[in-house]
Amino acid sequence: MNLVKRIASLIIKQWRGELTVAETIELEQWASQAAANRELLQQLTTDETLRQELITYYEREEDREAVWKKIENATDETTPVFAMPAQQTSKFRYMAAAVTVAAVLTTVGYFWLQGRSKPAKTKPVAQTTINDVLPGGNKAVLKLSDGKSIVLDNAQNGLLAQQGNANIIKLNDGELIYKGEDGSGGKPTYNTLATPAGGQFQLKLPDGTRVWLNASSSITYPTAFNGNERRVTITGEGYFEVAKDVRKPFKVTIASQNGTQKPSAIEVLGTHFNINAYDDEAAVKATLFEGKVRFVNSGENNQSVILKPGQQAQVNETGHLQVKSNTDLEEVVAWKNGEFLFQRADIATLMRQVARWYNIEVIYPNGKPKDNFSGKIGRNVNLSQLLEILKYSEVRFELKGRTLIVQN
Repeated sequence: MNLVKRIASLIIKQWRGELTVAETIELEQWASQAAANRELLQQLTTDETLRQELITYYEREEDREAVWKKIENATDETTPVFAMPAQQTSKFRYMAAAVTVAAVLTTVGYFWLQGRSKPAKTKPVAQTTINDVLPGGNKAVLKLSDGKSIVLDNAQNGLLAQQGNANIIKLNDGELIYKGEDGSGGKPTYNTLATPAGGQFQLKLPDGTRVWLNASSSITYPTAFNGNERRVTITGEGYFEVAKDVRKPFKVTIASQNGTQKPSAIEVLGTHFNINAYDDEAAVKATLFEGKVRFVNSGENNQSVILKPGQQAQVNETGHLQVKSNTDLEEVVAWKNGEFLFQRADIATLMRQVARWYNIEVIYPNGKPKDNFSGKIGRNVNLSQLLEILKYSEVRFELKGRTLIVQN
């Protein structure tokens, strides 16, 4: 029996007065692991309407498996799992499991009550935190060559505009595609797709190359690749799956978000790679997942290096180029897969990603804590849920509006 089922069964046995001494100690130990667990247990044992509804639902043999299926689905889809520094890992995982149970039982209890009639005075089981921030989503602005801007999160799906012979189409899953290249060979026209803080979007270029843009990023590209190369410019972070075309190498210029060019670029024939070039990061990073790329560092006399899959080229603030092998590819591309994933990351590294995704400001009144974090959590949770997990470190968080205060 997994932990979710075990705790639920103990609570139900407590309602019935059937707990043994050992089971009473077990339930008390679980409740003492977190304030949220204690609060949930008190609520479940004092709300008579909820108690009767859950007992009745659980005792129906035909419904029991459906109940557990809902609980397990809720665990998989909505409950974050995060790990702490190595010295705190064992303690944290137990606490995180406790929070998991509390979150799932609260969600399921609320769902059951909402689906059944109940007295008007019944207190809600789950309440929304007033001071909270929703996660980011599919948000972007498309700037056309004529200067017109289209807010994509407000635009209807379907044909948005035409650029030459290319149709620009918005799909219903947060993706923009270009169909029908302009074969005129004339002067190229350029579009820019930009995501705000708290936004992400996908793009399919006229040649079939797919691009995933992270929050606070942009890509500028021609509406048709008519010359002898395919060149785009990116700021922030993007993941590329380049369509193969040996006649036209694909080249990425990495720019600063203030419009200046960073001292690096990517030359590609056909490959999958990630570029992280935020202005507030200490280095520009290009990570190769598949294929072959040449990374050019114009900051060191056009020094270049050919990357192999699993390698990462880094250019620091002084313009020095180095290559890191055996890169954790899962961590690099976690943002694209809807996750935060860290391996012994310091608080500042973690919070830079959090700030971009939740569109918040993070401040450190007493300096930055020295804690390191390892683990992962879905990016689809509210900020309060993320902080609920992180609070089991010695770091304290306080959210005021859209400003997160981090203290030792």
